[in-house]
Amino acid sequence: MSRGRVQSGDSINLQHLRDDMETDATYALVKTSSMEVIRMALPHGKTVDEHTVDGEMSVQCLRGCIYFNIDGRAQELTDDDWLYLSKGQPFSYSVRSDTILLVTLLFPNNK
Repeated sequence: MSRGRVQSGDSINLQHLRDDMETDATYALVKTSSMEVIRMALPHGKTVDEHTVDGEMSVQCLRGCIYFNIDGRAQELTDDDWLYLSKGQPFSYSVRSDTILLVTLLFPNNK
């Protein structure tokens, strides 16, 4: 069962989704038992300290510029760039200009 804002079969425009959304906002599109898809609008200057997530993660930069720090390396993402992080991979980030991300989290199988 979906607990996000988008239902199966819905089509949305990620660039213009809720133009009135605050610049520092997270919008859960879909959440199921195996995945979550989030649209994040992040303001210039925002930083997040190193942390991990329990599952695999992909990050697509829809607009803007953000630096992900992974294993001591800065990975710049700009418009249309995509990044994959394995389960438990430590990362931090620093937003260089107002940025919109599409983040997909795959949850580990709880067998």
